[in-house]
Amino acid sequence: MKVSVLAVVAGCVVSSLASVGWAQVPSKPGDWPQWRGPNRDGISLDTGLLKEWPKEGPRVAWQVNSVGVGYSSIAVKDGRIITQGDVDGVEHVLALDAKDGKTLWSVQPGPLLSLLDAKVANDFKAIDRNSDGVVSEYEALDRFGWQWNKYDKASTETPEAVAERRTAAFFKDFDKDTDGKLSFAEAGNVLRDPFDRIDLTDEKVDAALLAKQRTETYLKDLDKDADGKISRQESRGTALDRHFGRIDDRDVATNKGDDLLTVAEMEASLAKHEPGRDGALTAEELKKYYLANKVVGDGVLDVTELRAAVGGYRNGMGDGPRGTPTVDGDRVFVEGANGDLACLEAATGKTIWYLNLRNDFGGGQPGWGYCESPLVVDNMLIVTPGGKGGTLVALNKLDGKLIWQSKEVTENAHYSSPVVATINDEKQIVQFGNQSVFGVSVADGKPRWRYTAPANGTANCCAPIVEGNLVFASSSYGVGGGLAKILLAGSVQTAEEVYFEKKMACHHGGIVKVGDYMYSAGGGPLTCMDFKTGKIAWQARSAGKGSICVADGMMYIFGEGHEVALAEVTPEEYREHGRFQVTGHGRPAWAHLIVTGGWMYLRDQESLTAYDVTLKQTASRK
Repeated sequence: MKVSVLAVVAGCVVSSLASVGWAQVPSKPGDWPQWRGPNRDGISLDTGLLKEWPKEGPRVAWQVNSVGVGYSSIAVKDGRIITQGDVDGVEHVLALDAKDGKTLWSVQPGPLLSLLDAKVANDFKAIDRNSDGVVSEYEALDRFGWQWNKYDKASTETPEAVAERRTAAFFKDFDKDTDGKLSFAEAGNVLRDPFDRIDLTDEKVDAALLAKQRTETYLKDLDKDADGKISRQESRGTALDRHFGRIDDRDVATNKGDDLLTVAEMEASLAKHEPGRDGALTAEELKKYYLANKVVGDGVLDVTELRAAVGGYRNGMGDGPRGTPTVDGDRVFVEGANGDLACLEAATGKTIWYLNLRNDFGGGQPGWGYCESPLVVDNMLIVTPGGKGGTLVALNKLDGKLIWQSKEVTENAHYSSPVVATINDEKQIVQFGNQSVFGVSVADGKPRWRYTAPANGTANCCAPIVEGNLVFASSSYGVGGGLAKILLAGSVQTAEEVYFEKKMACHHGGIVKVGDYMYSAGGGPLTCMDFKTGKIAWQARSAGKGSICVADGMMYIFGEGHEVALAEVTPEEYREHGRFQVTGHGRPAWAHLIVTGGWMYLRDQESLTAYDVTLKQTASRK
């Protein structure tokens, strides 16, 4: 490691403090009191850390699998780790002992416990259609689809016995004509997407002949007007309805179909997309599907299992909370994926005050849930409900009472977290909404400027980087990043673009500015770029797309594919000093890693691991 690199990092810390103001959350060595660290910039103040990792990676100090499902990172303050996660399917805030990862407390904020009790009781009554006191497989499928099985706790039976028994029960409920097969009309609307996957290909049959026979059956059953074709209306609720657009050939000129399925179109589509499949399910096929998907529950939901199914935020891209807690003195501020905002006692988890971004401020929940981490500025807590009532709100951090809401800025919330900065001698909150990155006055929430070029219509996740009156913002989905200079004319501030660089695209994982250069793996390759000019210094694969933390002259990179790498912080070239792989939990690794108190913490779903990255561990091995 060159001395010049260490000097750059030291300079970076000073530069960061000068550009965004001193840390709003009090901290001391070893603390990481909020998302992205003491100064909300991804830079650790640790020194005396390893400059080279052994082949297997740094020593694991401890690991726990108790923090629940989710993408939240962690805060560390006074020897206590604070994070969020779905524990047994219910969103919790947790405190762990930083020495060994043992849980100190685990709570649901505010009135969420009583609200969930009422919801579970109401949902159970509604789902239990025959009022027999049990949510059967049929009732659970109708409410949750196939996903209900992940909430059905494992029984004591063998997987083979479970598959046999549940298949028999399923056929008893749905095989209305008792022919030993389940047609789409009998089970398709209950099984939904899995129906096609359960129907296995028979390689021994004549696929073309089978497609012809199935087409003849469709015409016989569905062609009500006997015109030799099946209209979209005639297909409603059938297997054809699910794939109508795929089957209906498009006109080259208009790129549209005629909303009529001919014999030729149906035969061709079935032969191509469903070769050797008869469109009905046998008991053997269903049993194989249960076994292949490791379905081992007893086939009914009790109240506890239903609580897990409805007790937190649910999303196809991953369940659970996304934001990271902020610890300010003896208080913890948390924001859940459903917009539940709370202030808790750090020592006990007791709720001091509670609000909901949707219910109390008219917020519009983003499609993948609220993801921001609350920002403390002086006596205020800044959060982003989004929507017509005002994108940002400032609350009294002591009691949660509203100080201001940005009535003139009404963009929807996206997935970025706000930062505080002094721009043109005015203290501002800088945030990335669904349409632009913008600044508002800390004093009253009035808009000061906005910059639209870095925004995309899908997901703006990366927090802006601010230095003086320069603001860099970036997103992915084919967009990239740009630097804006915030100009002042009288009392009016405007954003003027300095450059735009598509290669510095950040989907998630953030950007860390070190001296004159920015580093990010948020778009795929690890990229080093000059902050003021936009010139790319280098790009490297490294650990793949993911998050970065800088500590003691080194970059710690946690790729979403669960690779972890150590590299020098230098604009000269990519220099790697270690890499290892961690075992994943079935989802991409999107929680930001941190380095503090001599330990690197990796959060991946319910697992949290602490690695000793200090130089002393090397000496202890000799």
